[in-house]
Amino acid sequence: MKKAFFIAHRLPFPPNKGDKLRAYHILSCVCQFFETYLFCHLDDKRDLKEISRLNFPLKDIFYRFRPARLRKLFCLKALPSGSLTVAYFYEKSLQKKYDYLLKSVNPSLIFCSCAPAAEYVFRGPPSQAALFLDFMDVDSEKWQAFAQKTPWPYKFIYALEAQRLRAYERQIVQKFHQVFFVSVQEAAIFKAKVSPSPKIQVLENGVDLSFFNPSYMSSLPKTGPTVVFTGAMDYWPNIEGVLWFTKNCWPSIKKTCREATFYIVGKDPPPEIKKLSHRKTGIIVTGFVKDTRDYLALADVCIAPLLVARGVQNKILEAAAMGKPVVATPQAAEGISLVPEKEILIEDKASPFAEKIIKLLQRPQLAQKIGGQARQRMEKEYSWEKKLAVLKQILSQI
Repeated sequence: MKKAFFIAHRLPFPPNKGDKLRAYHILSCVCQFFETYLFCHLDDKRDLKEISRLNFPLKDIFYRFRPARLRKLFCLKALPSGSLTVAYFYEKSLQKKYDYLLKSVNPSLIFCSCAPAAEYVFRGPPSQAALFLDFMDVDSEKWQAFAQKTPWPYKFIYALEAQRLRAYERQIVQKFHQVFFVSVQEAAIFKAKVSPSPKIQVLENGVDLSFFNPSYMSSLPKTGPTVVFTGAMDYWPNIEGVLWFTKNCWPSIKKTCREATFYIVGKDPPPEIKKLSHRKTGIIVTGFVKDTRDYLALADVCIAPLLVARGVQNKILEAAAMGKPVVATPQAAEGISLVPEKEILIEDKASPFAEKIIKLLQRPQLAQKIGGQARQRMEKEYSWEKKLAVLKQILSQI
């Protein structure tokens, strides 16, 4: 059997977060065609416990744990001349292991998950392997958006990171044989801002339709109308979106629907999110949960109020797969083929955003209809098997 190296910027397990989820399903696909060696970084202690639960038929796995706070210190060293993102995820010990195995294993494929994983290829010995990289979305554009929304000195640092990452992305597309993006929109941005390379391929995200299913029953009690947001709460766009919603939308929703509860579900919420939790306001901040389905199943409405969004929002796919109506900003809904007003409600202004949620809370039959139609769309277009068909065809030809 042919061999492959899969280099992931984070442990692609469990599939409970956007980048991990995508890497998990792509790695599963690679393992169907190749005897696979996994190289990855760990910056979260919780991931150390997950190593033994890995359910891939891997030949071997190599990883290095370094806490996030220490990785951030490594970034400071890169500030004068290098990319902070690349510095955060690079490990010399993994480079040594990669270099050694590359000479002895001679893989047919090297697949990098996310741009910073390419550093091992750039620093490693030459190889005849097919070089694939999944950008997921355009990171340089994300940092540019951050720069536009933050004060000095972060504005300068983020703008500099955007510039350096853009140069790094050009270097990747020159070196690698095939690169992937999560949506047509992200691919178009890359072609316009970075490179119009013919190597670009769109590989959209799917959703696990058997796992995220309307028949799932929550173990939690339901006390009234429920609005749910899911997402990693140590991610700045999620933090910004939730703060915008709680300040500009939730007060009017709570005033109209007095028994309503808003759940903010996601790991590692910062202090400004934690302090939102209060019985009087009807807001509950859960922190890390083992299974987001318990909260999605409770929801009468799910929201995606992101002001900055890249790629495809898995939170929308998962809520839709659970048969829940979603109210989202245009940025969050981009790249997802749910039909506005029929399968999803889209709004970028605070008052109308709140009004759409109130309407769904007050008209449960309408909410169920929209959620049901969203589920049908997921079944028709968004199974992982269907979305990965393109990749399987490419891998079968290596």
